[in-house]
Amino acid sequence: MFNIIKTVKLIIFSISVLSFMSAFNYLYAEKLEIYTYESKNNVRLLLNSSDPLSSNIFILDNPSRLVIDLKNINNISKNNSILKYIKQIRASKNNNTSRLVFDLKSPIIKLSKNYIIKKNGSFVLVINLKINKNNFNNNTINNKTIVIDAGHGGPDPGAIRNNIKEKDLTLMAAKILKKKLEKKHFTVFLTRKSDYYIRLKNRVKYARKKSPDLFISIHADSTKNKNTSGTSIYSLSEKASDRLSQALADRENKSDLIAGLDLGELDKAVSDILIDLSRRETKNSSIAFAELFVDKLKKSNVNLLRRPHRQAGFAVLKAPDIPSVLIEMGFISNNNDLKKLTSRKFQEKLMDVISLVIEDYFQSQN
Repeated sequence: MFNIIKTVKLIIFSISVLSFMSAFNYLYAEKLEIYTYESKNNVRLLLNSSDPLSSNIFILDNPSRLVIDLKNINNISKNNSILKYIKQIRASKNNNTSRLVFDLKSPIIKLSKNYIIKKNGSFVLVINLKINKNNFNNNTINNKTIVIDAGHGGPDPGAIRNNIKEKDLTLMAAKILKKKLEKKHFTVFLTRKSDYYIRLKNRVKYARKKSPDLFISIHADSTKNKNTSGTSIYSLSEKASDRLSQALADRENKSDLIAGLDLGELDKAVSDILIDLSRRETKNSSIAFAELFVDKLKKSNVNLLRRPHRQAGFAVLKAPDIPSVLIEMGFISNNNDLKKLTSRKFQEKLMDVISLVIEDYFQSQN
């Protein structure tokens, strides 16, 4: 996934072009800006122009290179930045074609591109590269970073029944999961380590500072229907999938505003595109995790809520660049679930299964 906000490294090419019309009266780009972003095992290039772009893109191996041919480009100047995967950027010109060559430190295993016409009438060519990170730093799935968020805390107890508070159950579960994941050599951070309150936007802010590969928020639910029981998982949706999901999201979000995004010097239209692309990727990854979660828990005979994968607009799931899920371990309002939730044995079993889900998820991503 693209950790866009934190890992932005900007390279700007100012390209002045002699204006002319082709045989078809087609105007080529007079000015081109290229933004380069790196994170994890991904590189994203944005070619931004006020005019249509005519380009040819391909990959060369041994050594690994990305080549972009652009029609009728002159007078290339560039500002270099130190980048993790890009060794150097070269430019040359042959007749009407200018060639940009990105020399890469590792092989490219996937290339995709999108052509977008912005609302202001300008044009963006988005090029996504997935790098073979194994050749770069001997990465394994267990070199991933995970942030675990124990819901509620301090003056916010969450759901309460018989003096049993949700905030205590979630903290116990978060600590158990952390230990299990650390034994598997994952890097794990907790948003809170004891009984204190953190605003929802600060939980997201803390997570983003750690540049995690996954964010998991742990909760225990409550509802007026005492017969409702079972574990469930939520991924982000601006529109909740049902009334139960909406009520839960409203309750969790009521005390906080969503954290803002600062994309610094980037043009707003470009920023909007970046956020939208990142949200799509993040949402798809979150859904993939949720589906693995449901499948694994079914096979482990864990009681699941009817339709266990649901969607709602939880504030803690709104980081645009981190796959994020919210796990409801069960319902404090249900007698059987309450007995399980207060059992160390049950929490150990549930967190053990979740740790296996996390391993499967990262393996599938590779």
